[in-house]
Amino acid sequence: MKNVVLFGFGKMGSSIAKGWKRKSLNFKFFVVEKEISLRRIAVNDGIESYENFEQLLRSVGLDTLDIIFLAVKPQQMSESIKVFSKINFSKTLFISIAAGLSFDWFQSNLKKDIKLVRAMPNLPASVGFGVTGYCKTNNVNKIELLDVQDLLTAFGKTVYLDAESFIDVVTAISGSGPAYVFYFAEVLSKIGLNQGLSKKNATTLAIETIIGSARLLEMSNINPKILKENVTSPGGTTEAGLEILASKDCGLYNLLEKTVSAAKKRAKDLNSSG
Repeated sequence: MKNVVLFGFGKMGSSIAKGWKRKSLNFKFFVVEKEISLRRIAVNDGIESYENFEQLLRSVGLDTLDIIFLAVKPQQMSESIKVFSKINFSKTLFISIAAGLSFDWFQSNLKKDIKLVRAMPNLPASVGFGVTGYCKTNNVNKIELLDVQDLLTAFGKTVYLDAESFIDVVTAISGSGPAYVFYFAEVLSKIGLNQGLSKKNATTLAIETIIGSARLLEMSNINPKILKENVTSPGGTTEAGLEILASKDCGLYNLLEKTVSAAKKRAKDLNSSG
């Protein structure tokens, strides 16, 4: 049984760990987290937890650190990885979910021959419906890649990326995407409230519309464009609304393109400042 060390047990780290526990994977899991309240949550979930790397090494030998899963924030990564100076980089596989920090960054700050997977999951991983885009360095072998797939598919679907350059796009679309959807639900419910609905009814209508539409999109396996057309009757209410959303000047496409571009740019900026 291989050992997997999860560095960081914040929102994403804990969400990922929940997926692992649900699937009863054939790995031994450990958590390293400086915040005592978060360590207690991990322990309650049945995961051995330690305040720092040195404490972990008293229980787990250096030669048995098979996979280190880095779930700390990009701004904290430089400080966090200093503890790995004694690691045997020919044996240990690293998986990083830090937005913006490239292969080159890790190779410069750790070691040139580091075996590394960059992955970008999203928050729905906490309920088993995440989606994760990932890519790898050339020295990650087939067996290690199978381990990666087991770990990542435990909390949702995966998309393998042929080139690292795509990871920033994944970050901007699916990594940040849940916040866009949550904001859409927030705005739609607020508009319903302003139009006279009760807060409860406006919120329910907005949220259930999003959930139901997403479920239909998944279960029907029909192109979103076709589904949109199926809802839209000529001269009807949906067509009137879509004329605004699809307008060239201030429509949804241009707005989301700017949104994704801004998020992608921030991911690139994090690589230079991480």
